[in-house]
Parts: sequence; structure tokens; C-alpha cells
Amino acid sequence: MSATPLSCVTCGVSIETHRAAGACWRFIDGFYAEEWGASDNILKGRSTFMEELTEASEIISHATERSLVILDELGRGTSTHDGIAIAHATLEYFIRDVKAQTLFVTHYPPLCELEQAYPRHVANYHMAFLLNDPDIATATEGDEVQPEFITFLYQLTGGAAGRSYGLNVARLADIPDSILHTAARKAREMENVVNARRSRVKLLSDLWSVSDKSSLLEWQRSN
Repeated sequence: MSATPLSCVTCGVSIETHRAAGACWRFIDGFYAEEWGASDNILKGRSTFMEELTEASEIISHATERSLVILDELGRGTSTHDGIAIAHATLEYFIRDVKAQTLFVTHYPPLCELEQAYPRHVANYHMAFLLNDPDIATATEGDEVQPEFITFLYQLTGGAAGRSYGLNVARLADIPDSILHTAARKAREMENVVNARRSRVKLLSDLWSVSDKSSLLEWQRSN
């Protein structure tokens, strides 16, 4: 993330050289970014979340269409539901109203759906990795669940990441294996619950889209 504003500054310094070669550059009127690694502000009595929102408010107030905006994990300092809601609304505001060039880093999968809502303005990317234990996905309910082991490739790749692999970070931090195994089992249980809910929602959505009896019979056969 830090390489992007540095590259823009470098291009701005050498703009005359590139212009002479026929290149076309878009001038940036300002860089706006949250403080990476935000934490509680004890002196001001502010929580991490309050610090996040204060910085976001400053960016919202000053960013323009010609700005470069970088938001890192906005919403991480509160509950998942509130975090997703605030992150989604803020990102959509920059897309629809500010129209600034924005890098928005998040671990909230629902935000990736904005690519479908704004296909001309939003693109999802993730950092590539190798999954070293693909057999985990085929484990049965009675098997001991092993946490995945991944190798980071540090390569930007198109598309949203299919899953979260936070347990690998816990492994790198030397969390005991017994805790990792329990966490992996719990993660799979919660993932199964979420997938089941999504399947039910899709079935209901398909059912409501049925317009006549023949379509209903066809839907029943396919489900």
C-alpha cells in the first residue's frame, strides 16, 4: 500500500521527463490515508474505533475527485456487523459521490459485492498464496481438523480471496497446536452454518422469481 503513494510522488517529480516522451499522467491533488496500525489514544480518551472514524471523517471532508485515498481495515475496531455496515457505506460514498481513486483494504467479504454493483468503477484484488494442505476441504465431520498452512507469494492477483486464512497467522505467532486445531474445527462449523444460510436464501430467492406453474414444477425438479 505504501508503494502506491510513493510511486505517485515519484511520477510527479519526474513528470516533465515522462511528458516529453509522450506519456499522459493524471495529477493528484492530495494523498489521504488512515494511520496504519491505529490503536487507542489514551491521552484523549479515545478508543481504536473512535480514532478510525475520526481519521475517516477528516478524509471524507477533504478528499476530491483528483485525490488518492487509502483506507486500511476501516471498521475493524467494532463488532463485525457494525464494522461491515460502516465500511460498506463509506466505500460506496467514495465510489458514488467523491469518485476519488481509492485503495480500500478489508477482510470483510460482503464488501467485495460492490464490484458487481459498480463494475465500471470497482475491481477486487487479493495477495496470491499457495495452500499447502488442500485435503482439509474434504475432511469429514469425525476427522481432526488441521489448520491450513499457506505460503504467501506477495503478488497482487485479480479477484476476491475465496476464504480467510487467519489461522495461518496464528500458527506463525506460535499459538499452541491444540488451540489451532480447536479453532480450525470451530471455523469449519461456522463456515458450514454460513454456507447453509446462503443456500436457503438462494432457494427462497429462486422461488420468489417463479412466475407460473410450469416454472414452479421445473424449480422443484432442480431442487
